Amino acid sequence: MRKLASRSVIGVFCVLAVAGCDQATLLNQSATFGPEGSGGAAGAPLQSGLRGLVRVVIENNTPFRALFSTGVFDNTDELTTPVFFQFSPNSQIIAANAQATLEGNSDTGVMTFPCARVFSVGSRSLIGLIDENPGPVAGVIDAAALLDGVGFSSEGITSTDNATPREGFARGFEALLGVDFNCGSLLHVNLEIADVGPDRFVVELFEVFPAGRDDNG
Repeated sequence: MRKLASRSVIGVFCVLAVAGCDQATLLNQSATFGPEGSGGAAGAPLQSGLRGLVRVVIENNTPFRALFSTGVFDNTDELTTPVFFQFSPNSQIIAANAQATLEGNSDTGVMTFPCARVFSVGSRSLIGLIDENPGPVAGVIDAAALLDGVGFSSEGITSTDNATPREGFARGFEALLGVDFNCGSLLHVNLEIADVGPDRFVVELFEVFPAGRDDNG
């Protein structure tokens, strides 16, 4: 397992040996965490407050309840504690202005995360980190929302099977800092019924608004 002190060496090697790193990796690893996380504070832990912010809205454009976990983490730090929220009928790790469930044809409201290298909706990397290093919320993690991807349920909210994803799944999704968004962005993510391909549902980054602009701007 990589140690914290070795990350800067790995990053420098990547910059010096560009041929060994693709452009997306280079952009992701060199992107700033924003005005609050620049300079010496750029490597600060996610919970330190020494970073900028990313805002996210997830819109469920299907007729089914969506079951998933979403959050941010640093992909250079295997010991990172992710910052995440969960959506299912029994979830307790909920964004301040969001709801516990994401019903069909509704959205989460604007969620705020500390700026980090990766934003994820149900990716295996995020789920693995939550499982291995959940931090202070370990006792209230909702197993029904700890899915590989996003599950969809058509069961009534009062049903005992209301968190059973009988309708199927969308594959997990990741967006990279410096490639797909920058610190201060507002990310608009859609859950959709797939038009083509082997999957019934998909997760798509619909639009990214830069810092200082919202989806009315």
